[in-house]
Amino acid sequence: MNEIKETLSGFLLGLLVYAVLIEIVGYFFSGDIFSYTLGLLLGIIIAVVLILHMTYTLDKALDGTPEQATRYVKRQSFLRLFVMLLALAAGLMIDRVNFITVILGMLGLKIGALIAPLFLKRLYPEHYVTQPLEEVEQK
Repeated sequence: MNEIKETLSGFLLGLLVYAVLIEIVGYFFSGDIFSYTLGLLLGIIIAVVLILHMTYTLDKALDGTPEQATRYVKRQSFLRLFVMLLALAAGLMIDRVNFITVILGMLGLKIGALIAPLFLKRLYPEHYVTQPLEEVEQK
């Protein structure tokens, strides 16, 4: 469980860095910073909820049989998709929320995953695999 918390912290840190960078860009290029920020905030909140839900889902799925785990993970994936669609619908229906930044915030889910290894390597060097594959196979 400790490795899960480490990975999750690196992911959330990557997501935070991404959100701050997108907000800075919006500060200079957005005509309505309030709407821009609300949309980004909604997207980032959804991204955080989704990653926490994925962590919980995978942890619970590992306790069941392969068939049960497959069914459970598929159901939970559809639930996450539904939540994403609700957030997008809210971004379209609420006038004060910028729809594009809702999408950008939810993309933070992917960008955070790409940035996370940079932080994990520095935060937890003793647990992060930094050796080439050939060296690991020789041991």
